[in-house]
Amino acid sequence: METKTHKLETPLGKSYWGHDGAYQNLYDNLYDKLVPSAGYAPTIHGEMLRSISRLFYDFCNNGNCNVLDLKMDTCHNCDGCGYQEVFYSEDEDAEPETEDCYVCDGAGEVQDEVYITEYYEEMVDFLQEFMNEKQSIFNLKKFLIDEYSIRYSFSDKQMDIYNKVVDAVMYQVLNTNDKPNPYFKSEE
Repeated sequence: METKTHKLETPLGKSYWGHDGAYQNLYDNLYDKLVPSAGYAPTIHGEMLRSISRLFYDFCNNGNCNVLDLKMDTCHNCDGCGYQEVFYSEDEDAEPETEDCYVCDGAGEVQDEVYITEYYEEMVDFLQEFMNEKQSIFNLKKFLIDEYSIRYSFSDKQMDIYNKVVDAVMYQVLNTNDKPNPYFKSEE
């Protein structure tokens, strides 16, 4: 859709989620035109829009609970049983009591690593492969992994991470010719 526009940036405090992103009207029209109601988009531009829209939606609507997951490992302190023996008595013949393991809180497992689930990793990988301006998607991926343990505040700063990716996608969509999506999987 080559139109050679200058690059716009969504100001802090505005967002595509709030329907006031820098390219909002164009975004809405192109999304309706290029992104199917279900499944993958048949073009690169459509799939880029679909991917960042899904990522943005899950952040704003679900706090990334579908995007991220934890790989768990057996607790090293209790060997996965979830409890530990505790001796409260000076009497050598007293039976030990048990209480929840202080490391895993009785779960038997501890967090090993955070990862992006396969469905969303496919979208992040697609954006990394096809976006001309890669820094914004790298920043988003870093935010997803590094900020997993925080409670999202949906602050202007957090929303800005997503806005920058949408702005970069929109600039590219408006200034490059669309091509078929090489990974398009027909739903037929």
